[in-house]
Amino acid sequence: MRLLHDDGTLVHLAYNAGVHPAEDLENLIAHLTRYAVPVRRKLGVDRLGIGLWLAPAVADHLVADRIELVRLRRSLEERGLECVSLNGTGGRNQEVPGPDWAKPERYRYTMALAKILAFLLPDDVQSGSISTIPIGWRRDWPADLHAIASRRLERLSRELRGLYSVTGKTVRVGFEPWPGCVLETTEQALERVCDIDSDHLGVCLDACHLSCGAEEPDAALRGLALAGAPVVKLSHVHNHSQEIPSTQPVIADTLTAILSGAVNGTAHVEVEAHDLTSPKTKGPAALVAKLADELDWTRRNLTALGLKLAA
Repeated sequence: MRLLHDDGTLVHLAYNAGVHPAEDLENLIAHLTRYAVPVRRKLGVDRLGIGLWLAPAVADHLVADRIELVRLRRSLEERGLECVSLNGTGGRNQEVPGPDWAKPERYRYTMALAKILAFLLPDDVQSGSISTIPIGWRRDWPADLHAIASRRLERLSRELRGLYSVTGKTVRVGFEPWPGCVLETTEQALERVCDIDSDHLGVCLDACHLSCGAEEPDAALRGLALAGAPVVKLSHVHNHSQEIPSTQPVIADTLTAILSGAVNGTAHVEVEAHDLTSPKTKGPAALVAKLADELDWTRRNLTALGLKLAA
């Protein structure tokens, strides 16, 4: 869904389609038909945003075969769907994060996603976002790997700039801080990533992570504002149960900071609720209903901030 701020800023609201992952293109398109289209209809909108998760094998296939890439774009358009963001964690079924940033496979996978996203972006959208892992697990990260990872990020920056020169589309990669990883906080992400290229490399803020107190939201936003680093995406937004803090304050504070210009951001908001696939959620209809409820909850929170549904 697209929402519009008073100053003209376009806010993209999507859900992470990794909630029903596919290991090949046929199943991916089938999932779009089975889940995304009914969700869109249930919400009563003509266009629904989808944050696609592409298995590494699917990404390689799409880069190697342009006809298949065209097929995916047309499949999205025919179903009233659009993609401005990809989940770049990699791994199998999103159960594991895949290789770290010291390994060449991570760079190759991310650049494949960048090329795919630049092609999938709607004609009237100039920038897309890819979320990625926070470099690697800290316990498996000796000091000599920092230099290797830094060189890969520098190469990534050059290639993303080159992609813009060819396509006219800006693709940003957001590193999502997470406890136990090389990048545990927004401050660490700013120090290690954004100094390389703040135009194409930034931070993916996890609303659940911030809401649960792993990092102080106000401090994180102040740091981003001072550094001028982009919030590439605000993810893991959903209406938690009473046992877990709601992400509503984080949505409000982060979107307010972005839309006021205090924080540089692309205003990509993604509902990411893996618990929707719990055993209690039985059958496609139940999952569709839950996804629609979560998106509607987020939409209502955004319109409460003054945003309006865009055409």
